[in-house]
Amino acid sequence: MSHHGFNLSKRKRSNNKLHMNNFLSNKHLISRAGFGLHHNDVEKYKRISPKKLYTELKSSQDYQPLVTDFPALTPEQYRELAKEPDRKALNQFNKNYNSAIRKAWHTEMVNTPRQLQEKMALFWHGHFATRIQQSLFNKELVEIFRKNALGNFRDLVFEVSRSAAMLNFLNNQQNKKARPNENFARELMELFTLGRGNLYTEKDIKESARAFTGWSYDSLGTFVDNKKQHDAGQKVFLGKTGNFDGADIINIILEKPECAAFITRKIYRYLVNENPDDKLVKMLSTQFYQSNYDITTLLDSIFLSDWFFADRNVGAKIKSPVELVTGIRRILPMDLQNKDTIYNFEKLLGQELLQPPNVAGWPSGTGWIDSSTLLLRMKIPAVMAGYKTLDIEPKPNDDVDMGKTEQKIIVNGKKNAITIHWDSINTILDQDLFEILLAKPSADFEKLMKQFNADKSKKHLMISIMSTPEYQLC
Repeated sequence: MSHHGFNLSKRKRSNNKLHMNNFLSNKHLISRAGFGLHHNDVEKYKRISPKKLYTELKSSQDYQPLVTDFPALTPEQYRELAKEPDRKALNQFNKNYNSAIRKAWHTEMVNTPRQLQEKMALFWHGHFATRIQQSLFNKELVEIFRKNALGNFRDLVFEVSRSAAMLNFLNNQQNKKARPNENFARELMELFTLGRGNLYTEKDIKESARAFTGWSYDSLGTFVDNKKQHDAGQKVFLGKTGNFDGADIINIILEKPECAAFITRKIYRYLVNENPDDKLVKMLSTQFYQSNYDITTLLDSIFLSDWFFADRNVGAKIKSPVELVTGIRRILPMDLQNKDTIYNFEKLLGQELLQPPNVAGWPSGTGWIDSSTLLLRMKIPAVMAGYKTLDIEPKPNDDVDMGKTEQKIIVNGKKNAITIHWDSINTILDQDLFEILLAKPSADFEKLMKQFNADKSKKHLMISIMSTPEYQLC
């Protein structure tokens, strides 16, 4: 009897260890292939294997367009509104609809089981950065990112390059035979495909710009290849000669393994570690190139590998503002009476959806943190819980403001009616909150926090942990 009892006890300890190993691996996986632990899934992550969880994160449902809480205009209605001499109605619609897109997308990031789609769509949003007021164009581009997030990079480049948002933002609407505009041609290579100064010359930019002449959009935002404005002359681009158009230029770029290497390195920095392992990047980029730029093939190679879970990659990244705020909403069930409150947090921290600072997109890594933003990040959980109030003005950055003044933002969790449903996470509060909330808990840190919170509730301990520099890491 005692012999059997010993075996059962040993097996139980072994199962507990397996559950904890699964949980730690899954916690790391969901922080990179998604936006962090969801309060409903904590127990599931102890049982499920990382391989099975990854399959769920990437393929649990089909792509669906965002549903906004503000009614969209049809392209025809939008065109008529744009014709009115008084721009007030158009500007108000754009403001309201852009806000609705942000809210719908943020809600999707919080709630969708298809976490990897939204995580990669956010990556592409920063990679192919545009900043325009036309809300219908913004919605179209966000859907291009979401629809192609896990698809083929070639398809994605073509769809983005033909989108009204990108053609507008980089002035290709003004790129005409008689007077080429080099903006889009330059950024296509410099930021979107090859990397700054890699392979191409200034002459290649000029020849590429000629090839893209005539790529524009009509009054409904539909792509138009205007042959009358296209320079049909011969061009020399990246060592090839021909009567190239925009599609030829994109295909010639994609023939270069250097394109796969540039994209792979950037994705590795986004999903794995800000300091890339050159051997791994080379191996991954070769696979990516040989797969004809299949994004899911690249992601499979990352997330199904052993090295992804290596200690050097755990807790090695600083959460972006969207990752931070979305992650808090996933672990803390809450109702928002005023949804603008959440977007104000992201805005104050420097990452507002649809509003990247410039064509290079948002910063990454330590670029997210300075003395003021770190203090603000550490205050946000307590503001959400209603313990503290925020009274702050957003700081201007880059060419974002363009002469506009920003309004002061005042946020108070109670006044702004952020209601946290603590009763829904009683089982979480009874567990090791350090293991659940931190990428890399340390014994010394846990001891310090427990002493600090000795006479306080588990709710206070949870908010205290989330208000530390350690919580900024994933």
